[in-house]
Amino acid sequence: MVLWPHAAAAGQPGTTTAPGPVFLESDDLRADFEVLRDRGVPFDRPEPEDYGFGIRAEAVDPDGNRISLRQRAAWQSSDG
Repeated sequence: MVLWPHAAAAGQPGTTTAPGPVFLESDDLRADFEVLRDRGVPFDRPEPEDYGFGIRAEAVDPDGNRISLRQRAAWQSSDG
């Protein structure tokens, strides 16, 4: 990860191609989604989506980078 000290690209992707989204895992994605949305994070869908592997939500940062948030299904965790 890079902390960029310059101005954001106003949502426009740069000239380089990113290989894919950054994935961040959550233990409670629905709660984290609400906090982030309330703080102004733009998501591609109005609510997290359920998939066979768990729950997913995707946001885009000001530079156009995709950030995918996910919560693993209970059957995938070492606890469950």
